[in-house]
Amino acid sequence: MARYTLGLVTGAAIMLIVGAAAGIHAQADDVAEAAAAAGLDRQEVAGAVNSQPGVNVWQYLRWEGKLAPLPSPKLEVLTGTVWDTLAMCESTSTWNANTGNGYYGGIQFDLPTWRAYGGLAYAARPDLASRAAQIAVAEKLRAVRGFQPWPVCSRRLGLR
Repeated sequence: MARYTLGLVTGAAIMLIVGAAAGIHAQADDVAEAAAAAGLDRQEVAGAVNSQPGVNVWQYLRWEGKLAPLPSPKLEVLTGTVWDTLAMCESTSTWNANTGNGYYGGIQFDLPTWRAYGGLAYAARPDLASRAAQIAVAEKLRAVRGFQPWPVCSRRLGLR
């Protein structure tokens, strides 16, 4: 039993190290590509991004105004969907957010809007619905009102 446990622990440690190394390599590639796109020094960009844990290099450069806004909100924001990026800004991607501020879920719906755009077909509140359900309701809302319901984050991300 002890050998089996030791084997599992060792295997998990190796997977963690290999995964971290792959992530560091991917991040370095992203930094180089983003720095070139923004016309900035690679080391300057790497230092700035590393000072912001959990922030993607592309998001950082957009938020800082170093990259032009995306030409179309239907395009994927370089790290995922527009909705994932908006949720990162609105709720740090906490799709079950319920902080007591009157807004719920990853994209921070208020309850009247959730109800008006069909959210009750999924759950009583956005924080109780899946990510996919929240995105489905957000798509209906965006079709009518654009990104106006998310004024700060949509401007920050160049969506309007």
